[in-house]
Amino acid sequence: MTVESRTLFVDSVPRAYRLHRPTGNRMSGRSLVVVLHGTGGTADWAEDETGWSHTADQEGFLLVLPQGLPPNPAMPPRFLSNPPRWNDGATKPGDLLHTETDDVAFLDALLDDVLIRDGVDPHRVYLTGFSNGAGMTFRYAAERSERLAAIAPVAGYCWIREPCLTRPIPTLFIVGEADPLIPLTVGTVRLPWGNRIVERPGIWDTLRRWAAANSCDHEPHVLSESRSVTTWQFPGHVDYRVLTLAGHGHHWPGGKGQLNPRIGGIPTDTLDANARIWAFFSHGT
Repeated sequence: MTVESRTLFVDSVPRAYRLHRPTGNRMSGRSLVVVLHGTGGTADWAEDETGWSHTADQEGFLLVLPQGLPPNPAMPPRFLSNPPRWNDGATKPGDLLHTETDDVAFLDALLDDVLIRDGVDPHRVYLTGFSNGAGMTFRYAAERSERLAAIAPVAGYCWIREPCLTRPIPTLFIVGEADPLIPLTVGTVRLPWGNRIVERPGIWDTLRRWAAANSCDHEPHVLSESRSVTTWQFPGHVDYRVLTLAGHGHHWPGGKGQLNPRIGGIPTDTLDANARIWAFFSHGT
C-alpha cells in the first residue's frame, strides 16, 4: 500500500488529508471513497478504528481521509476541550463546538486535487462518514450532489432543515438501535463536550426529510429483518436504504469499538459496515 499526507490551502488556511493507494496500485474503475471522522477524531484515528485501508486494498479503490479543524485552530486539538470536527450546520455561535470553517469549500478543493492528480473517475466518487462526519456527508451531498455518485452516512443527523439536491443521490444510512447519542426517537442525550444534556430529535426525522429531498416516498418499508439487522427502503427513483442494528451503540459497525462505552454505549460485530457500504457504492445494492 501507499499512504501519502497532503496539504491544501483553503481561504489561506492549511487543510490536510491522507490518501491511500491500494496494494499494487490496483484500482477498481478509478473509484474514490472519502471517509469523514467524527467530532474529536482525526483522519488517523478513523482509519485505525474502521480499517478502511484494508477494504481499499481488497477492493482496489483510492481512499481519502480528510482532517477536520478544531474550533480553535491555534491550540492543539483535544477530544473534549478542542475537538476537531466538521461544520455540518449543527452548531450556533457561542456553542463549544461551533466553527465557521467552510468545509464544503475544503471538500471541493480536495476532490479537485484528487481528480486532477490521481486520475479518479469523477462519476465514481463516494462519500461516507461517522457521527459529525455523517452530518457533513449529508451537508456536502445537499450542496454538491452533482459531485457524488452515492453516500453512506453512519450514525449522524442531517442538520440542513430543507435540503435541496440538484439531483437525487443513492443513499445508505446505518445506525445502532442502542445509540445513546443518535436516538431513533426523540430523546434526551448527554454530550461529552461540556457534559451537557440536550434534547435531540429522533433520527427518523432526518431520514424522512432526506427522503423528501431525494424524491423518495415519505414512509419506508422493511426489505429484510433478522435478529440483528433490519433493512428499510424508501421507495423512489434512486436506491435509499436504512440499516438499523439491534443492540449497537455509537460506534463504527465492524470497527474496533474504541470509543469509551460511557460515551458511545456497546459496540457489536453483527455488520461489517465497510463491506456493506462498498457493496452499495460499487453495485448499487
